[in-house]
Formats: sequence, C-alpha cells, structure tokens
Amino acid sequence: MENAIEQMKEAFRDSFMQPQCYMGADIEMDLIHSDIDVESDKIYCRLSADGFLDCTDWHGPFDTVEESALFLVETYAGWE
Repeated sequence: MENAIEQMKEAFRDSFMQPQCYMGADIEMDLIHSDIDVESDKIYCRLSADGFLDCTDWHGPFDTVEESALFLVETYAGWE
C-alpha cells in the first residue's frame, strides 16, 4: 500500500489545483487572515492553482504532513 504522500501526488498529478502543505510558522499571516488559530509547529494544507487566485480554504492543524496529505485526498480527490 502506498503512503499518504504518494497517494496525494497521484490523486492530484494532473489537477489544475495542487496540494500545499506548510508549517504554521511559515504561513502565519495567511492563517491569521483566514481566521484560523495558528499553531506554529503544526501542519496546514490546501489546494491551490499557482499563479491564479483559485484555492481552497486552509485546513489544519495536523500533526504530520502525512495526516494533511490523507485529508486532502479524502476531501478533494475526484471532486473536479
């Protein structure tokens, strides 16, 4: 069985919207502007179309990148 990160890569391989996973400390201002409480040592994720304004809301906090990847796959894979 593939791990969650490989599942995420495969699920969004040909998608206009691509996964983004960041530590809270790295995107603190984006999270604050989204009215999300920031935990600097946790992971947050979303789908985004780089170069465009299209993106989902930020989701999190997650303890690991794998947890955030699995969330994105379960929530958004196949939605397009």
